[in-house]
Amino acid sequence: MRYLIFFLALIPLLAMGVVYTHAFEFSWFDAAVMWCENAFGAHVPHPLHPYYYLSVMAGKSALWMLIFAFWISPFYTFVRFDLREFKKLLGGFVIGYALVHLLFFALAYGFNASALGKAMSHYPFLSFGVGALFILALAPLSKAGYKLLYLGVVAVMVHLLLGYKTLSMEHIIAISLLATAMALRLIKR
Repeated sequence: MRYLIFFLALIPLLAMGVVYTHAFEFSWFDAAVMWCENAFGAHVPHPLHPYYYLSVMAGKSALWMLIFAFWISPFYTFVRFDLREFKKLLGGFVIGYALVHLLFFALAYGFNASALGKAMSHYPFLSFGVGALFILALAPLSKAGYKLLYLGVVAVMVHLLLGYKTLSMEHIIAISLLATAMALRLIKR
């Protein structure tokens, strides 16, 4: 089961690699992508701003893995479906994808510290996102790890709520799932 989770968690990284390589427009790779698109009916995007697009892909991957990892304890408590031994593995992938999300976002700004600082001061959701990354990364190292974990998840929800002018259904579902899992974890304790 560990290998299956490891393999499934690496699929978004593979998809990001395909989009990133497709942005370089190698003729042999574009021919292979075109063949796959025709054969399987899939579409590989060719974004105008590839680093920002890859940042969004990594952020969504981190979010949905966080949701899955956060639901492991309620599944065990209420349904007796035991995946508790994989929480740390999924948590590591969450932190990894969140770090990739941050790095691609910084790369979209050209690693310009003043531009990143100005963006963080104008858009507070960016500060909540960076704070959530640090809190979630440091939570396992402290004695009050679960309390920090809940604080980090709340910071992720604020990051999602403030990050978009209009929330899509994906964001509403993600925030609802995180809030419900948090409530179920707190009720049973």
